[in-house]
Amino acid sequence: MSANPELRTVDSEIIALAEDEYAAAAETARIEVREIHTADEAAKASLLLDEVWNVDETGTNVFEPSLIIAFAHAGNYVSAAYSVDEPDEMIGVTIGFFGQPLGTVMHSHIAGVRHQIIGRGAGSAMKLHQRLWCLNLGITEMTWTFDPLVARNAYFNFQRLGVGMVEYLEDFYGQMRDGVNSGQASDRMMVSWPLDRPARASVVDPGSAFPCLRADEDGEPLLSEVPKETEFVSLDFPSDIEDLRGQDAELASRWRQALRTALTGLVGDGWVVDTCLKGGTYLLHHP
Repeated sequence: MSANPELRTVDSEIIALAEDEYAAAAETARIEVREIHTADEAAKASLLLDEVWNVDETGTNVFEPSLIIAFAHAGNYVSAAYSVDEPDEMIGVTIGFFGQPLGTVMHSHIAGVRHQIIGRGAGSAMKLHQRLWCLNLGITEMTWTFDPLVARNAYFNFQRLGVGMVEYLEDFYGQMRDGVNSGQASDRMMVSWPLDRPARASVVDPGSAFPCLRADEDGEPLLSEVPKETEFVSLDFPSDIEDLRGQDAELASRWRQALRTALTGLVGDGWVVDTCLKGGTYLLHHP
């Protein structure tokens, strides 16, 4: 896909750096990311996404193959990651579409890798390929939503990529029927990733943060009122909410409500999400 001449051109040095970062990440993960276009590729991508989201045999798809084809044909970002060792083995899928304002924003709707590949760096390489694709078109911002209770995704988004929170969306998709989200409110955090700038550094010292949300002795969420002179706060949440959902869905729901209450209340009072630490701790500061 060629760049729109009406769009601003991204500095060649920024694109060269993005190329190098993608190449290094892909080599480490031993994958190659390619755009997909055919019906066969779309069918495989749809099945892979169903596998990642644990969709049962109800006739429901996370993403219909025909819609994948339509998105790709319309010029949106549709790609798959393949193993270098097994070039025909699709191990990940990423799909995004253009957002407003047109020509400047890509919304990354869905990205997933096979469970046995998690931890190998494939997700990072896929995101860096998507960034490079955008920069070549003059697109300098990417947005997406994720479940703010999934600690590994929150850590990756804030620490590895350097996103900023845009808004908290309560029960954004309504009730979802896949195995990962079924029976839980579909709260999402929308984030923005500036593609042409380095990741911003955290301004919060974790040791100085007031614990606004933490687990009590029984693992229940405990909210505390923030003292007036506090500059930094922390919000702890379960390190593996998906495992907790399987063991105690009601407790997982109470954590959902507690994090929702804490984040929406603080952000509404002007607090800014600074980052998320590994294991599940949001840090916030008040500008």
